[in-house]
Amino acid sequence: MTRSNRAALAFIFTSALLGNTGCTSQDRPIGAVDPGQDGEGSSAAALLIARWEGYVENFKFRSGSDVIQIDIESVEGESIQGKVRFGAGPSLAPPTDGDVGYPPSSDPLPEYDIGLPYEAFDFTILGAQLTDRRLRFSIDPRELWTGWCELQTSYPMSPGSDAYKCMPNTSIKWGSDGCELDGQPVDCGYMNLCRYWVCDCQASGCTVDARGGIDFDFAVDQQEANGSMAHETRMFNVRLTRDP
Repeated sequence: MTRSNRAALAFIFTSALLGNTGCTSQDRPIGAVDPGQDGEGSSAAALLIARWEGYVENFKFRSGSDVIQIDIESVEGESIQGKVRFGAGPSLAPPTDGDVGYPPSSDPLPEYDIGLPYEAFDFTILGAQLTDRRLRFSIDPRELWTGWCELQTSYPMSPGSDAYKCMPNTSIKWGSDGCELDGQPVDCGYMNLCRYWVCDCQASGCTVDARGGIDFDFAVDQQEANGSMAHETRMFNVRLTRDP
């Protein structure tokens, strides 16, 4: 990823999306209820249930793609369920070997970026909030490694410690001629993920406690959603169109 791709980009919502003018059948806020109809099943929030496809401006994922797809599966009261996928490739195969890094890499020293999302994986929408035309939610890039983490054995950070991680607390070697734990060869991808705490581990094992990390903020109408994707100090514009 180039430095320019990581530059923070300011985003300004258009007055057409955020103006306080009266609503017509074409610009009724997503959260509104049609006059004269029962709220149950008739809320315009149902319009949110769709596949939204588009791109992230001035950003490229690992394949060079800028594609983003958001599937809103259900809206029930304040609960919004859905998935976010990046890129256009086939779905990643689930992890089957906890002794090697995931996704598999041809790089003998893979440096997994756990702060930005991988492509071809369906990330769960977290903490979604819908207020009129404004939709906000998060995803956790670490969710990709949930299955991989659940293949791991947990190890205490030190004898008697209540803090755990997915590799023993012992001497490590990381280099172009291979990686070692306590003098024994190990996969460098495995070591890379464990030493950077991708997993949430307890005495009983490891998993990923998805809790956010990348935030989305959209202004939504019946056919378009425009907003931003933000991670730490980086922000990128996102443009989406509702799939009919």
